[in-house]
Amino acid sequence: MSTIVKATLPAEQFALAETFETVPDVEFDAVRLVTHGTDRVVPLLWATDGDSTEVEAALEADGSTDDVALVSRRNHDSLFKMRWTARVRFVTHVLVEAQGAVVSARGTTDGWTFRVLFPEHDAVSTTYDACEEQGIDLDVTQIYHLDDAPSLGGFHLTDQQFKTVRTALERGYYEVPRETTLEELATELDVSHQALSERLRRGHLALIENVVGP
Repeated sequence: MSTIVKATLPAEQFALAETFETVPDVEFDAVRLVTHGTDRVVPLLWATDGDSTEVEAALEADGSTDDVALVSRRNHDSLFKMRWTARVRFVTHVLVEAQGAVVSARGTTDGWTFRVLFPEHDAVSTTYDACEEQGIDLDVTQIYHLDDAPSLGGFHLTDQQFKTVRTALERGYYEVPRETTLEELATELDVSHQALSERLRRGHLALIENVVGP
């Protein structure tokens, strides 16, 4: 049965560690990364919570990237394309060697979080063993069958956006009258008022686009 693995990897063992040092608040979400047999696909990454000019300069100076280009801007988000260096391509090859496909990838200063789809459960162990042999510190945090996959992926919500919207719902932010404020939610989630507002906005946009279309 098809299996999805959620796993984390330190940025210094994958990509953009230097960028995170320069712009620690930036977060990246992959639009396109790599699937089995296509390890030279050009990655496309949405960058949020960072000035696009500063992020672009950091990406260009990062040793894990080549040929960085700003493709598009949307509100406060910026879409970049680039080429991975050989070191990063090697790690992605290990992740998908057992017929896997990276279905989502998110990078922050804390590291990268991947969701990898495998056609068979046995491939999970094969990939984990391969990572150990190559000294790749892959930390598997969750394994579930495809039929049990969380619905947030279908709505293109990141884990962070999902957590923020869910917490707002649970605390009564959407009730009339509201049972909590942005300030109270920001304190609970340990983020700034502005960061919380932007996360809610992006989460709402993703939900609305999924329901009503472009």
